[in-house]
Amino acid sequence: MEQYEQIMSIEAVIPFVFGYTLHGVFAGIQIGFASVLLLSCGINLFSDKDIAWLRFVGITTNISLPSRRSIALFQLTASSLLLLPLFFETPFLLTVAIFIAIATFYFIYPRLPRHSSNPLSYFICYAAVLLSLLAAGMTGYEERSPLLSMVDIAQDITTFRPQEQAWQNKHDVDAPKVGDSAPNFSLPSSNGSSSYSLDEIRSDKLTVLFLGANSCPVFSAGMEDMNRLYSKYNEQVNFLGVYVSEPHAVDEWPLARTHMLKFITSSSAHPVAIDLKQQATFADRHWAASRFKNTLLNKNIPLLVDRMDNAINNTWVGRPARLYLISQSGEILYNPGKGPYSFNPSHLEPIIDQYLSKQHL
Repeated sequence: MEQYEQIMSIEAVIPFVFGYTLHGVFAGIQIGFASVLLLSCGINLFSDKDIAWLRFVGITTNISLPSRRSIALFQLTASSLLLLPLFFETPFLLTVAIFIAIATFYFIYPRLPRHSSNPLSYFICYAAVLLSLLAAGMTGYEERSPLLSMVDIAQDITTFRPQEQAWQNKHDVDAPKVGDSAPNFSLPSSNGSSSYSLDEIRSDKLTVLFLGANSCPVFSAGMEDMNRLYSKYNEQVNFLGVYVSEPHAVDEWPLARTHMLKFITSSSAHPVAIDLKQQATFADRHWAASRFKNTLLNKNIPLLVDRMDNAINNTWVGRPARLYLISQSGEILYNPGKGPYSFNPSHLEPIIDQYLSKQHL
């Protein structure tokens, strides 16, 4: 078995991919309108020519004078304001107003004095009206310009995720590998009344050790399979969870601020929690772990809570999600690699069967 595998369940992240794609589409609409209006403005200001084929991408160059120059100034203003969020934080109501103004323009454009017209150009105009109104609605719902949301996504791709990967790479060098002895630890339980040590848990059976937090979609979605494995193997295998720091805390993760992501998560009944701030105290982390245990994890699986020094998280590289199989003697038998890409409890089933069959020989 390879030590590092790409086995993440794609279904666990589909709502998020859909949300990112939707934001990308609306950001594309905003940039598209800005580009079309800017090019129209340039032609209308500095040329009297009508470039007929450009009408089919929404560019308006067949307006008769004297309206041509006035329309050009509107196009320059609208395109500039649409692109402003690339450089400054702008009020979302301003973007809403611009989209509505663009919809109004394309609605009245077919009625303006023009050199010529084409039936297809009417369709293009009314499609532009619809797209403008949809973009206005999305902007109002998000209370953010689509471009600002895309800036958040870009920040996630270029900054947030690389920082997480750098942390994983730094600590994974010393994380337990297959064949290593599992370092012991002792932590308080999420039930608040007891503590457990790893050596105590794994001394009589194989042990599945999993680490993560509720703000990781892959970890949260994986608990359904974890509970199923517990139901199947609990007489032969111990299960132990450790709740670590939040990988996608609402006050740290750039994408957590989007309303659409929250809507998609709730409407898809995804078990991930995107309402959690990064815990500043152990009491806060204990509360998050208790909620996670009560809502997603079998009540008989012990869930421990990492302390605020994050020592266990650092040792086992538990964030955002991690999975291990440990023998009774403390040997690491299975370590598919860094999460979330290597976290998939369903892949444990044949591994557990393999080791259990060896024990019965």
